[in-house]
Amino acid sequence: MKNRISFLLLIFITSHISCSQELEESRISGIIMNPTESAIQIGNQTVPITEDGKFTFTKVLESPILLDVSYANLDWTLFLKPDCSINVLIREKKIETIEYTGDLASSNTYLLETISISNEVNSSLNKNWVKFHSQNQADYISTIDSLKGIYLNHLTADSKRYKTFSKEFIKAWKGEINFGFNKLILRYPERHLLYANNKVELSLETIHYLKPSEIDNIEYLEMPSYKSYAKALIDYQSELLVEKDTSVMHYSLKKKEAVLSIIPEIFKNQYLKDYWLAEYLKEHIQENGIVNSKEYLNQFYESCKTEEIKIEIDKYVASEMEIRNDHDILIYKTENEFNLEAHIFRPNNILIVEKRPAIVIFHGGGWVSGSPTWAFKDAKHYAELGMIGISGHYRLSNRRDVTPIEAMQDVKDLIIWLRINADSLGIDKNRIAAAGWSAGAHLAASAAVFADTYLNKKFSSSPNALILSSPGVDVANESWFIQMLNYRDVNPVSLSPVESVFKGLPPTILLQGRDDNVTPLKGTKSFHDKMIEKGNYCELWIYDNVGHLFTPSYLDDRGQPQPDREIQKKAQKKADEFLIKLGYIVE
Repeated sequence: MKNRISFLLLIFITSHISCSQELEESRISGIIMNPTESAIQIGNQTVPITEDGKFTFTKVLESPILLDVSYANLDWTLFLKPDCSINVLIREKKIETIEYTGDLASSNTYLLETISISNEVNSSLNKNWVKFHSQNQADYISTIDSLKGIYLNHLTADSKRYKTFSKEFIKAWKGEINFGFNKLILRYPERHLLYANNKVELSLETIHYLKPSEIDNIEYLEMPSYKSYAKALIDYQSELLVEKDTSVMHYSLKKKEAVLSIIPEIFKNQYLKDYWLAEYLKEHIQENGIVNSKEYLNQFYESCKTEEIKIEIDKYVASEMEIRNDHDILIYKTENEFNLEAHIFRPNNILIVEKRPAIVIFHGGGWVSGSPTWAFKDAKHYAELGMIGISGHYRLSNRRDVTPIEAMQDVKDLIIWLRINADSLGIDKNRIAAAGWSAGAHLAASAAVFADTYLNKKFSSSPNALILSSPGVDVANESWFIQMLNYRDVNPVSLSPVESVFKGLPPTILLQGRDDNVTPLKGTKSFHDKMIEKGNYCELWIYDNVGHLFTPSYLDDRGQPQPDREIQKKAQKKADEFLIKLGYIVE
């Protein structure tokens, strides 16, 4: 079900659809008049568009599927059957003039009509999201049922037309509707807790309501909403198991153990079972690293019976291992069986007896996402300039056992660890800078503002210098940060660097977009002004026409960063010049 339309483009599509038992694959061929993009997205494939506007999509299908299609700012959905061919002509720019001809014309024309329904339903959901999820469970299910009914009633409204739809199309579209709305039901308990502060489980009646979704049917695997629904079901059932686990093991490890137990219960089809075991293994590696995934890799290879999925995991693991081969990796801390790593990049010309300045870098991601790999490029950059570059690993918030408080502690522990082991690491313990962006900048700043010491104050977590980009230094009233604290009995003010600036903090450079909507300039400027007022050295560089992480102001900077490369280079140069002034980089 396509749920988002950014713009309505005038597109005139002439499609000739023919079905033949002689075809071994289904095909979508098209011509786009005056193309403005280099590719069209069909399903999970990015299909290139030639200079004269031609594109071809081919796929061997074992069953009918719905495919999400995206071109420019237009999204729509196509129904395709095995051994069918579709020819598409895109002339101008408006969706309401799309036309189909051939055996699948009726069903595909119908799908275009549902776009306006989705727009209305999504608009209503967005406007009433908090109210919607604050309802009691019975009323929530009733609301879901009525929204689902809008689509189902529209499907059967014209009885003559309804009879022209194939059984395969009706089954696929009803499945798509069920998957889309039933996913919302599975997310109800966590959202109800968030908005109504009331912990609930899905009732037996609600679980029964979900059963028609045919989760163990491989024919649905490539449906747009199937995977998100299946994942929501696995997550929900595994969470119930995790809540019964009273051990002190890190939540991510508990969750992985629960998933390994739940997937074989949900899926009896071997391919689907192997598919989902592989998906959750990749997710675990991505979020927690190879170092915390070795045991689960072994279990996967023992249980997986599908050779192509094993090969896919082989390639994935090989790619993860490859990016670890050019630097040293050391475990600096183990907390509740969860290992945290320091990824250390050294200059090529460093001597064994040398002690070099170091910089430890912490990635952003709103305290909930990201990986040390995100900072590898920066760590390599500083290694090339003669420093020891370190990408730091910290625990991600999960609204359970880990909050930003734990991440703050990890960052402080890492800096103390670097100082304790400075001699063996070849680091000058009195010249350790810390850098970070967004949430990572909050953590770097916190290591100084809320510093810890070790061994009778011999070793401090406070860096000797700070480089903070789009920094989250003002979080006392930041709703997302407060949510991440998961009702901990702590005043957010005590975790907000801007509220606790004092004389003696390390020299700092702040790099900020003027139009930042995520970590607004007001908070960064306040931090700068307080630093100066207390007699600390602090530079503030503001860049016009960009927002968070130097994303151009005409783009939404609240999602994936899309930095202006030229401004990003200018900011990097300022950071380098800052370290040159301090003598950390020798020109």
